Amino acid sequence: MVNTSGCSFEAGNSRWSWEENKRFENGLVDFPEGFPNRWERIAARLGTKSAAEVEQHYAVLLDDVTAIEAGLIESPEYVERDVSRSSEPQKYPKSDKKPIGVQRKAGRPWTEDEHRLFLLGLEKYGKGDWKSISRYVVLTRNPTQVASHAQKHFERQEKEEQNKKRRSIFDSSIAETSSMTKFTN
Repeated sequence: MVNTSGCSFEAGNSRWSWEENKRFENGLVDFPEGFPNRWERIAARLGTKSAAEVEQHYAVLLDDVTAIEAGLIESPEYVERDVSRSSEPQKYPKSDKKPIGVQRKAGRPWTEDEHRLFLLGLEKYGKGDWKSISRYVVLTRNPTQVASHAQKHFERQEKEEQNKKRRSIFDSSIAETSSMTKFTN
């Protein structure tokens, strides 16, 4: 089952593609240990393997995990994979260096027009419906950007409200009151 070629995986006499393995792993999550007819359900979801093959694949997986944890087998290091492009996972080349992560692009500040549209969308769709605001009102921003802008907007509003509030005599601390008595004496 341990895959060093990056192609298909073998468990017993059965070959497993990367996609089948991924569906198998998802099935293990969806049908946890003790779930009735676990292997049959995972096999039905796969559509290409029998329940016996699924159960044997799981047994081989457990053996591999045990061997990796015991240090008998080196754990493979896979990079993130774009499911839409390739049908197989990619591996890091055998070197001490890991690939450098993709650097984040600097954010683009919101324009006055975008903010005005955001306020209109907020009025129309309400607080929390960032998907609709980005889809129908602020077309230049995605839902995550709209949510982030909203969070900053509401924090700014809250800060302004706190600054507008009239100070109470009870807002003073002991240090402030003792310094004030020096001036009165």
